[in-house]
Formats: sequence, structure tokens, C-alpha cells
Amino acid sequence: MTGPGPDPAAPIGTPDRRLRVFVSSTLTELAAERAAVRAAVTSLRLTPVMFELGARPHPPRDLYRAYLRQSDVFVGLYGDSYGWVAPGMAVSGIEDEFDLSDGLPRLLYVRDPAPDRDPRLAALVERMQATGGASTVPFGDPARLGEQVADDLAVLLTERFAARPAPGAPVPGLTPGWLPEPPTPLVDRGTELALLTGLLRAPEVRLVTLTGPGGIGKTRLALAGAGAVRAERDGVWFVDLAPVRDAAGVPVAVAGVLGVRPEGARPLVDVVAERLAGVSALLVLDNAEQVSGVAPVLAALLERCPRLDLLVTSRSVLGLRGETDVPLQPLPVPAPGAPDPAAPAVELFTARARAADPSFTAEGEDAAAVGELVRRLEGLPLAIELAAARVRVLPPRALLRRLRSALDLRAPVADLPDRQRTLRATLEWSHELLGAEERLVLARLSVCTGGCTLDTAEAVAAVDGDVDVVEALSALVAQSLVAPGDAADGEPRFRMLDVVRAFAAERLRELREEDAARERLARHLTGVAESAAAGLAGPDRATWLARLEAEADDLEATLEWAVAADRAELVVGLAAPLARCWWARGRLAAMSDLADRTAALPSARRLSPAAAASLRWACGSTAIAMGRPADAVPQLTGLVAEARQLGDPWLLAQGLTLLAMTRPPEDPSLRPQLEEAEAAARASGDPWAVGFTLVPLGDVELLAGDVPAATARHTEALAAARASRDDHLAAAVLDQLGLDALLGGDPDDAAAHLREAAALHRALADREGLANCLEALAGVALLTGRPEEAARLAGSADATRRLLGLRVWPFLRPLAAQLAAAVDAALGPERAAAERAAGARRDGWAALEDALGGSV
Repeated sequence: MTGPGPDPAAPIGTPDRRLRVFVSSTLTELAAERAAVRAAVTSLRLTPVMFELGARPHPPRDLYRAYLRQSDVFVGLYGDSYGWVAPGMAVSGIEDEFDLSDGLPRLLYVRDPAPDRDPRLAALVERMQATGGASTVPFGDPARLGEQVADDLAVLLTERFAARPAPGAPVPGLTPGWLPEPPTPLVDRGTELALLTGLLRAPEVRLVTLTGPGGIGKTRLALAGAGAVRAERDGVWFVDLAPVRDAAGVPVAVAGVLGVRPEGARPLVDVVAERLAGVSALLVLDNAEQVSGVAPVLAALLERCPRLDLLVTSRSVLGLRGETDVPLQPLPVPAPGAPDPAAPAVELFTARARAADPSFTAEGEDAAAVGELVRRLEGLPLAIELAAARVRVLPPRALLRRLRSALDLRAPVADLPDRQRTLRATLEWSHELLGAEERLVLARLSVCTGGCTLDTAEAVAAVDGDVDVVEALSALVAQSLVAPGDAADGEPRFRMLDVVRAFAAERLRELREEDAARERLARHLTGVAESAAAGLAGPDRATWLARLEAEADDLEATLEWAVAADRAELVVGLAAPLARCWWARGRLAAMSDLADRTAALPSARRLSPAAAASLRWACGSTAIAMGRPADAVPQLTGLVAEARQLGDPWLLAQGLTLLAMTRPPEDPSLRPQLEEAEAAARASGDPWAVGFTLVPLGDVELLAGDVPAATARHTEALAAARASRDDHLAAAVLDQLGLDALLGGDPDDAAAHLREAAALHRALADREGLANCLEALAGVALLTGRPEEAARLAGSADATRRLLGLRVWPFLRPLAAQLAAAVDAALGPERAAAERAAGARRDGWAALEDALGGSV
């Protein structure tokens, strides 16, 4: 009966615990040589680890692999035979043993001559000679081989084991470890430093790369991290690769720092690797990004030196297996309008400013100026340091006024490298490393003020397929000149730091391509706007709102460029699809200004009829909202005429409805005109247009005292707004229904409508709707015997409108006047004015929540 087999998880021990020398070769062919080597090992009082030294209850492959793991030196003997390839193996046992010995000191001996050598063994020997990390020694006679092995082992033990230094002690044959001592302390970066030192102490991590754009502080953090672990290594050395341009110069730079000299014709990288092979070393390699072919050299060092770790600073990753990338971000800056002396970017500015002027303090207005400065400099450490060094001559407020371009901030100190004396020099250093396509894409994308999605990048950066945008973007991200991120709508979004974008914009102007790139952006964003207009009315409304929010900076900058370039057709094409959305977001004042400036352009006279009608609609509607109905009349009269000529019922409904709002509510022609507008809206088939027209029709009924008729009109308008999925119009109609209920003497029904409206206003950030809702709630408060609250709510509504530059819509002005008169009568004019002033000082949203008795 046989007992249970060996536990596969249990360790397989070698015969004793002295220094162990593993001997690898075929057994039968080299039996005499193995005996000679065994005698040589034993004569040195070492333990030979050989397959034939007694049977063991383990499979052969498990046995030699376990022996190898527990051995200290590898000796390989090779004759003619390649050896047996076991089932399930791609290589023979002797090749597998050689591969598994990586990291051990190796002594390799090859029989010469060997005319019948197996081709597979010949290939293995060639590989050893190319990558083995040790030379192969020819042998013939077994006895002579034994003497050679004894001598070589004695030398190896002397060099690699007996003289192994204690951690931190000088390493024989190498200059003492050295790190530059930074002249200033590291500010913040505590989280990044903890991460870095943790990685440097992790046994499984041997290559860490600090990446980021120029001026982000990679070198400073690398020195701090290396200094933190210096006492735990035999040596830590700093190698500046800034002067090096190709792979051949890397071993020269490393050898120079280590004090290693060339040895005859041997490759210098082999000599360096041999000196570091048994040393617990950390090499800090600074500025690796510009060295062509650096990665294979570093890979070879890691392969041949099992106790070596590398800490690299670079603007791009190396792309090696096992590399751990630590990307550095700019320092956090304080929020706008909130000076925060503890913000890391402010701390850095203050520390460097005090180095320039020990009496410097950031208090009061200077504190706000420092906060704005570091925001303008986007938390980029080099830019902050260059600015702070100027405080002796330019205090923060003066420096902020003169900060036209951070690119030309200049260092007043003499010990910075040339590439860091200005941000421009730092960026030129990176720019020189780019290929022609990458430079072109970087320049063209500088027109994207707020970053760009991939589809925008492809539309703007490629002209007739002259560049591969995806590949170029990948390279720019790798070089830390473009930062990737996820936008709120889920699309990847690519952004440059403002200083990088300013530098790239200069390159674009040098290429004389700025206008062409901006026009491509404008035409692309026009397509985005058209898609958004359709998407906002569907189930993807939230996604499109997020996309438009992300594109806000580019939309604004592109519209400004189009106006400056006298391109009215681009302004209208871009703005018209988004007018309703912008209206809902409280941008009426900006829309009015843009519409008026566009209408004044010479190119506006060449617009197509449809585009001209859209522009007239924008000019007229916003003029009414801004309280300038007289300015709206010519535009809207022209719009009605053009709509009749075009046979466009939608435009006709809009023109007639808006034109009616310029007339007093008692005008007898008002009702027929609005009824014609209603008929045109219904003929257009657009429920939104129907709902928009029904609102003033209901107001006319309300002002005439017919509350049921007003309620019926507004109820149908609400259904139309919901059918068109327009929450902005729905909220406006709910405000109207609240007024209907209020004038009908039902404050509870009014409050219910207004609560529903308030939730929509809040979700849309609709401040115009907020003002209307507050005013209606003031009426509810007055009707229920709370005149003080009514005055405060009315004051908050007035303040909100003033902030937006808006007026009460014409048909609602009589009701607003009635409310004001009733409050004055209840409180007296002086007290009413005081309560209104108190309400004006409150945040409108907070006032709304209080009025409704809870969160909105």
C-alpha cells in the first residue's frame, strides 16, 4: 500500500544550509564534468545542489525549480546535447533552469570544440552570450574545468558576498551615493510623497515614473522620495539626463555618477550592470523624456541587477513592463472669491514670496489677489514660484494687474536651468520633442478654450485627413501636454493647461491658421447645437445639458470670434438652436447683447430669410424681456412680414405673440392678434409654440377678470409644455396657474402650483423663473395675512431681476403693481420699503425654500 504523496505547498529543502551552488547540465553526457565541478564546490566548503544527489519524493521539474529558488550561485555546463523536453514543456530542463536563474550570479561554461552540438543548444548559447549578464567560458578537459570553477567561485565570493556592504555604507568600487539638496523645502505634496515612498519600499515595484508637464514639480518630488528611503539602500544616486539625447549616452551618464570606468571593449552598460548586480541601489533618472531609446537601456539594467530600483522623471511614460506611473497634477487652488491661506497653491506662493521678501504677508486684499493669481496660474508650481519671486518689486495686486501672460514670467535667480527660467522655455523644451503631426494638432486644438471631446478634436485638428488625430492626441497625452478626463456626459474630454494653450496658440498664429481653425470649430459646434436642440426635447435631455455646460467656454469664445470676424451667419447658426436653452438658464441679458451686436454687422444684411427671421426673433424677444418694448417693435414687425412671405406658421405665431406683448393689455386689437397667433401655432404642429402662445392669451383673460377662462388657457398650455418636454415652459405656466388660483381666492391651490414650479426652476437654475415664483408667493403671503413676508418675497424677486438685468413681462406688470400697492396699504410705505430691502439682501433660492416651508 502506498502512502499519500508529498504536500505540494510544503517547501522543498536542499541538503544543508551552507552557501548553495546549483549545477545545471545534462546528466549522462557531462557526468565527468559534473563530478569535477562537484569536487570544486565541495573543496570551497560550499554545498553543491545537483539533481543526482539522492532520490527525492517529488517530480523532477518541481525538484530542480525548488532547488534553484534556494540557491545562491548558478553554474551552467553545456556540451552537445540540448536535453530532454518534458511533456507540456516548450523547452528542455537545462534551458528552463537557465531562465529561472535570472537574478543569481552566473558562471557559464561551454565545451569547445563541439561539432555535434544540437542547434537548439547552439541557439541557447548565443542567447546567453547576448543577454546572460555573464560571459561564457570554453572548456575541454574535465579536470581543468574543475580548477577553473574553483577559481571563479573564489573570485565571485570575494566580490559579491564577502564584501556585501551594510545598508547606507559606501559600496566598494562605486562613488558614494549622492542626491542634490534642494534650496527650498517641499510645499504640500504630502499625499503624493506618501504614495511615492510606499512604492519605493514595495518589493514588487522596481520602476516608478513620475510624469507630468514641465514645471509641475517632478524633480522636486523625486528628490524628496529618494531622500526618504536613502537610509534603507546601499546607495542612492541622482542622474541628470537633460544633456543626453540618445540611448548611447545613458550608460555614460550613469557610469559617470557611479564612478564606473570603461573596461576595454566591453559595452559600458555591461560594466555598470556588473557593478550594481549585488547592490541594493536606487537610481533617480531625471528628465528622461528627450532621450531617444532610453527604455531598452533601463530594461537591461533592471534585468541584470535584481536589487536595483529606478525612479524616473519624465513628461511621458517609458512603456516598460512593470512600470508604475505616478502622474502629478497641479496644486489645488482656492475657490473663486474665497481666499484660503491653507490651499496648497497659496502655501507655495507664500513660502516662495517670503524667500524673496521675508516681510511678505498675504492679508486682506493681498490674500484675495494671491488666490486669484494662483487660480490664473492654474496651480502650476513653476509658474507660482516665478510669480512669487517678484513680490519685492510687484506686490500681489500689482502683479495680478500686469499678469497678461504667464509664459514670460522670468526667474530672477541664477541657479535654475535654462529650460526653467521661463514657462515659455519649459514648453519649448517639450515642443521640440514632438513630431510634426503632434505639433500641428497641438496648435490647432489651441482654439478649444474649454477643452474638447474626441469628435471636436477630429473636426478641428484634421484638414482633409492630413493628420491622424487619435494617434497625435495619444502622443500629446503621453507627453503631458494634453490631459484626458471624463466629462459629465460620459464622453472623454481633452484639455490643455492655459499656459500650454497660450503657447500652442502662438504656434497656430505663426502657421497663419487661426481663422481657419476657428471656423472649423464654429461649424462643428453648429452641428453640436443642432443635435442638442433636438436632444433637449427628448429622453437624453440631461446628457445634452451636460455637454452644453462643458462646451460653454468654447461656445462663448466662438461666438465672440464670429462677431469680431463679421460672420453673422455663423453666429445665427450657432446661437439660434440654443436660444430656448440659454433663456431657461437665465442668459437673456447676454442673448440680447449678442443679438443686437450681430444685427449691427454688415454681414447681417446678407443673411438668408430664415436666418434673418431667427435673428429678428432673438432681438425682439430679448428686448421685451429687458424692458425695451419700443426697440422690439421694428424687429417683430419685420419678423411677422417675413413669416407671412415665407409661409412659415411657426415664425408667424412667434412674431404675433411677441408683438402683442409690446402693446398695453387694454388694446382692443390684442385678443384677435393673439388668436391669430394661436391658430398659426396649431398649424405649425409644434406643441411648444401652442403652449407659448396660450400663456399670454390666458393672461389677457386674467386681466379681464375671467379667472376660469385664464385657468383653462394655462392648463392647456401646461399640457403642451409637457408634451414638448420643455421644463422651462412648464415651470413658467405653473407660475401662471399659481396666479390664476391666487386671483381666484384659492391660496392652497396657488401654493401647490408654485411648489411644483419651484422644483423645476431649481433644477433648471432658472433665476428669471425664480423671480416670477417669488412674486407669486408674495401674493399668497398677502392673501393669507402675512404682509411682512409678502414684502420680503417681493423685494427678493426685484433683486433677482435686477441681478439679471430683466423686467417684469408686460402682461404681468399690472398684477405686480397691484401687489405692491396692497403691501404698501397693509404695512405703510416706509415699513413696506424696509421689508422689501431686507428681502433684497437674501439669496433668492433661500427665500424660496423658506416661503415653501422646506427644501425645493
